[in-house]
Amino acid sequence: MKYVVGWDGGGTKTSMKVLDLDGNTVLCANAGSLNYNSNPKEEIRKTINTLIAKLLNLTGELSDCKGMCISAAGISNREASSFLTSSLEQSGIRCEINIVGDHEAALYGAFGKPEGIILISGTGSICFGMNQSGQKIRTGGYGHLIDDEGSGYAIGRDILSTAVQIYDKRITNSNILDLVYETLGVHSVEEIIQYTYQSNWNKACIASLSPVILKALKRNDPHARAICEKASNELVRLVIPVAKMLTLEQGKMALLGGILTHYEPIKNMVVKKLADELPALNIVEPMYDSATGAAIIARHNYLKEYIGGSFHG
Repeated sequence: MKYVVGWDGGGTKTSMKVLDLDGNTVLCANAGSLNYNSNPKEEIRKTINTLIAKLLNLTGELSDCKGMCISAAGISNREASSFLTSSLEQSGIRCEINIVGDHEAALYGAFGKPEGIILISGTGSICFGMNQSGQKIRTGGYGHLIDDEGSGYAIGRDILSTAVQIYDKRITNSNILDLVYETLGVHSVEEIIQYTYQSNWNKACIASLSPVILKALKRNDPHARAICEKASNELVRLVIPVAKMLTLEQGKMALLGGILTHYEPIKNMVVKKLADELPALNIVEPMYDSATGAAIIARHNYLKEYIGGSFHG
């Protein structure tokens, strides 16, 4: 059996999907992280070896693998791409290896083909689209220091900003400071500052405070609603230029990432605002996950190169 492989490397685990050449899923597996920026090379090699072993169990021959695509955040790092490619080749992979950004695999996964728009809001935020002509447009995704508006990080940052302003009496009529105390298990603003500027800080520390917003909303906190309105406005601002530049105002869009799948109030605000700005845009549920999207890319590339013609699903 000939097959293609998709890997989606998240922060803590890598998901693998294997498709036969007809597009049927024949294997699903998980292993450790592929994140080159936060893991030693030995750990990444261990992840690769674990997944390669699962492929060998499938047919016994890596020569049956006709295409591979790996998606991961931060993969634009040339050193990371080179290391992954050489490690796979050393493991016996001889097929074409494509390495793409996680947003590209997410789009193929959402629609099963390279056409549509995805809006992602998790720890970070990005909008990415492709049209039938193959044109690609991205907005956002430039990192928490200068961007990531509407993301879990941005919401967490606004929660902390509101909390210290409540402490200073610059803001009244809000429960957010008490909820931050409760969430962090602290009792003073000094401890909040220590948490915010801790030596082992990363943006996930700030994003992890985003659930506070849901608790505050349940108490009808006006400042919580303002934070949600701001986040939803910023997310919609990501979508509008992508839809217009790709002439996909009447196309399909999927909402992805923890904020847009688990934070119903923000999702509803985004959907409503998009209906006002782009009334013909069709918001749909994603078809598949990003690992499947990566495998679809691998299949697409194999069919185009070795069989010819265009890709239709």
